[in-house]
Amino acid sequence: MIRLVSILDRNPKWYGTSSRWSLLEVARALRKDHKTKEITELDLRELRSHKISFLPVSDKICTEAEKVIASTNTFAADAVHVCTYRDTAQRSRLDGFLCDDIHYERFKDQVPVKTIKDLEL
Repeated sequence: MIRLVSILDRNPKWYGTSSRWSLLEVARALRKDHKTKEITELDLRELRSHKISFLPVSDKICTEAEKVIASTNTFAADAVHVCTYRDTAQRSRLDGFLCDDIHYERFKDQVPVKTIKDLEL
């Protein structure tokens, strides 16, 4: 992932987009790993410094996520990420939904799920 982020920063043709919810998930993972408040805040600032847009979780995305949860019985965070992708893909050219989380396998027929292994870095 570090290599991918550095490529995003250097390559003007590439960019990353994610839900702001991702920042919460990163913060939780750091705290779960017993990182201090200061380290967690530092790592989040570092993450925000890269060429990644963290998009707000709008009412529209939440409404769509509710529908996804009702039809797939998935986690709320997963539904928010999928719906953020769908909403963004309608307006921007996106090559895929990058994720190595097995939960997203159930969405392969709905969004173009890609893993790090699928990329030519």
